[in-house]
Amino acid sequence: MKTLYRTIQRVFASAACAAALLLQVPAQAQELPPLPAAIKSAGVLRFGVKCDSPPFGSTGPDGKPMGIEVEMARQIAAYAFGSPDKAELTCVTSEARIPSLNGGKIDLILATLGRFPAREEVIDFSDIYFWGTSNVIVPKDSPAQKLSDFAGKTILIVKGGSQMKWLKENIPDVQLLQLNTTADGVQALQQARGDGFVGDGGLIWTLASNYPALRVIDEGLDLGVNGIGLRKNEPELKAFVNAALTKLKADKFYDAAARKFIENDLVRQAMLKGFTTQPPAIK
Repeated sequence: MKTLYRTIQRVFASAACAAALLLQVPAQAQELPPLPAAIKSAGVLRFGVKCDSPPFGSTGPDGKPMGIEVEMARQIAAYAFGSPDKAELTCVTSEARIPSLNGGKIDLILATLGRFPAREEVIDFSDIYFWGTSNVIVPKDSPAQKLSDFAGKTILIVKGGSQMKWLKENIPDVQLLQLNTTADGVQALQQARGDGFVGDGGLIWTLASNYPALRVIDEGLDLGVNGIGLRKNEPELKAFVNAALTKLKADKFYDAAARKFIENDLVRQAMLKGFTTQPPAIK
């Protein structure tokens, strides 16, 4: 009888543990607002991510997307469905981001998407998850030392880059040569097809650490903030995404992600500030 009693105890203990584990999933899900029915039914979140903008997003050795924003997408999917594999990732270029979203190919843009009025007319944005300035990278022997030195010069930029408006308004007679990808921009700079290449500060400082023959103009430009892009009139999804972004900060997600994808200490600390602090007042 004692043996039978102990066996019954073990069975009930195992069942209780299993029940507790099962209850953990709904309990965690209750921390965040519910997903829209269509996305819940699909069982995946479809993200557009960058595959040419390290450390935000790039192509890994296995040919798959990798980077801080890619990890964000995977963690948000884990919050939603319990597994990071429930993030369906599609590489998008800067110019294809919004058409891919509004065309229904993806659910969310998590791809270095700057938030400003012209874009807010056609899509909605989540809360800000990153802020920073843009910078220009030049060959080490370039005479340029400040942004005004590019007056009448040619700056290379990825198509759809948010810096175009600022450059045209603030640097007289600047010429902009638009290219498809960051890799195209770096190659064009090395071929002397332009005097500098402009991009988000984190990207530019990362490029400088990877290309010893290039250096960064310290003066920043075009303070910008990034948000996750959503289609208009999707309040349920927006509420979920905003809650997920709050949880990422609370879970200290960015500290681990930055250590994983940014080797240079100075670059890492600068970018962490953009992920973990509030942006300065935008004029």
